Amino acid sequence: MTSSSPADHVQPFVEEVLRTGVMLTDVLGSLLDDLPEDAFPGEHAGAVLIEMLVGTVRPAVEAVEERTVVEATALLGAMSDRFAADLRQAMALARRIG
Repeated sequence: MTSSSPADHVQPFVEEVLRTGVMLTDVLGSLLDDLPEDAFPGEHAGAVLIEMLVGTVRPAVEAVEERTVVEATALLGAMSDRFAADLRQAMALARRIG
């Protein structure tokens, strides 16, 4: 593992992704667990909560260029793909060693 320098922009990015992901997972998960089954009649509660989140996030996303959002989305996808590939590789190596 490489250490990060004070000017390293990757470390703060990863930390922000993790903070945001954990916070969203915790809050939305808790809301979903605590909502009565009939909270949104005829609708899936998870879908409604995601729709609410989209509404909350929309002003921040619309405040930047669409290209920035497309690039950020692609970056998050590439980050996810890279993590999954490295994890699969580590698991395969562990199986060979063990």
